[in-house]
Amino acid sequence: MRFRKLSKIELEALSEELIQFLVVQGIDDDLWRDINKKSPQKAEELVALFSDTVLQKVYAKVQYLSFVSEQVFSIFKINGEEMEAIVVKNKSKTLAFKDLKSVLERTSKNTNNYELLSAKRSLGDKILDEIHALTEKGCLVADEELWQYFNQFHKNHSNKASF
Repeated sequence: MRFRKLSKIELEALSEELIQFLVVQGIDDDLWRDINKKSPQKAEELVALFSDTVLQKVYAKVQYLSFVSEQVFSIFKINGEEMEAIVVKNKSKTLAFKDLKSVLERTSKNTNNYELLSAKRSLGDKILDEIHALTEKGCLVADEELWQYFNQFHKNHSNKASF
């Protein structure tokens, strides 16, 4: 799967890694300049391949992701080829989730304005594609402490609903 091409700023920050990648591909500085001049499409393809390689390495290290919208807070745990999710659905028509702080405040005060759901599924070798899709939808890297908080919260407050 093609993820996305790194931005110019990202590529500049990773210039040493790009050079190493090109060397592994058998492309030295002179050849790279020649490719850029004579075959810009091939140069773009090499940059896209490098971008995919970098993102695969980054995604492989992600263990937790979270997402906040006005109506939903989701937190995901990635464990090998499996993904778990805990979802807090906002049932209030007047109070939106604004950020993580508002989710924590709302869930600590009122148990009638949200619904808890959980799920677990095996994604096999598609796990990196799923992580990419979630980040493209606005998920951010989270930490184990946040996962543990909502995992315990789910255990304490859920009717064991799942989707």
